[in-house]
Amino acid sequence: MAFKRISELKTLHNYYNRNDNQIVVLYGSRYSGKHSLLREFLKGKQFYYYAARACSDQEQLKQWYDELKDALPRNAQIKEGYSGIISTMTAQKTEAGKRIIVIDEFQNIIKGGNEFMEAVVQGAHSRLNQVQSPVMFLLCSSSVYWVENQMVDRLKELAFEISGLLRLNSLKFLDFTKYFKNYDMEASVEAYSVIGGNPMLWELWDDQKTVAENICRLALKEGGPLYEYGNNILPSELREPVVYNTILSALAQGKNKLNDIYKYTGFSRAKISVYLKNLIELEMVAKIDSVNTAGHENVQKGIYRIVNPYARFWYKYIFKNYSRLVFTPPEKFFNRYIAPTFKAYTAYCFTDVCAEYLDILNQMDKLSFRYNQRGVWVGKVGTIDTVATDDNGNTLVALCNWENPLMKYEDYEWLMFCIKQAKLNVDSIYLFSAGDFDLELKQEAMIKDNIRLIDGSQL
Repeated sequence: MAFKRISELKTLHNYYNRNDNQIVVLYGSRYSGKHSLLREFLKGKQFYYYAARACSDQEQLKQWYDELKDALPRNAQIKEGYSGIISTMTAQKTEAGKRIIVIDEFQNIIKGGNEFMEAVVQGAHSRLNQVQSPVMFLLCSSSVYWVENQMVDRLKELAFEISGLLRLNSLKFLDFTKYFKNYDMEASVEAYSVIGGNPMLWELWDDQKTVAENICRLALKEGGPLYEYGNNILPSELREPVVYNTILSALAQGKNKLNDIYKYTGFSRAKISVYLKNLIELEMVAKIDSVNTAGHENVQKGIYRIVNPYARFWYKYIFKNYSRLVFTPPEKFFNRYIAPTFKAYTAYCFTDVCAEYLDILNQMDKLSFRYNQRGVWVGKVGTIDTVATDDNGNTLVALCNWENPLMKYEDYEWLMFCIKQAKLNVDSIYLFSAGDFDLELKQEAMIKDNIRLIDGSQL
């Protein structure tokens, strides 16, 4: 069962239903469900599909010509070059609706020159007045950074011909819980911490089985889909995978400052910075900038974290124990190398879930004020999981308890210490606990109107 991206599907249909011709860029990271969305959108429509290869223009044209020859009527003549291929496709009559021309991984063609994009623009312009056979170009890419940071510079004025861009973002925890209806909150958080908001990985997961059973059959067995995915998690075009693997392994083991990575890897700081920048561009790593507060002298700066959930899981548990995995049965491997720290590992995901909960309340105007900025405060001593503010200086903070069965009054006191370190004037305090709260903390919440207690059942 594929997850249906209803909003994105509606957007594509809105473009399709317009009278004029369209050039739409659809992009999202690998395994974002792009192909599932395309299959759903293209049902019942006339379309051509071509997956561009990373190869020379000469080879690209040969591959495209051979595929198009089989898709067109026998008497159709295909002209030379990209302009010939595009004009041949747009010249074909449609029985009803728009003809859709899908070029997947189109960046593989554009990186070689602008002839292809010029042909697409010409194909869109040349048929503007031929309403009986309108056309929609759907240019797809799994290179998010290239589309958002390099495409416009590469295309120059041709970029202004693009009708719209549609990004496939990672799906939220709320979507996850709707998809995996057989899981309770604890199992959902654990599973989400492994496969994240990646719908293609969701299709592999079975909520009739426990989280441990899924990990064993998918990730810990040679030939399992997540086992293979982990081995190929770095894009093939990256040079020096040795360096990337080493840096990711360091981050997974908690070496999250530049100096820590330097000591762990032995690479120069300059080299580490360049490779971290590349990993950030690939959306595998993020630099965690603490929210700006008056207590800037108490802030810990320059923190890096793996933000791709499965990459974080792979480098934390499997990359580190790869030799042991070969001769250890999956269940035994899980119990020995994953289970002892898995609860602590999933706590990071729980803080994201709590932040998403606050975002939903914020959108529904269910908070005491509507914030427009949200982040984390990372102190030299202590962390505030969420700090959210508005333009008037109103401030909300949150603390999340995942590992312990009770959030205790001492946890609240620690939060107040961190608030003092950050020099914050706080209006609302949200305390999240996967379990319950102790009596003293409940009494404090009854006395103070600005404290909200949210337990696992509410989440």
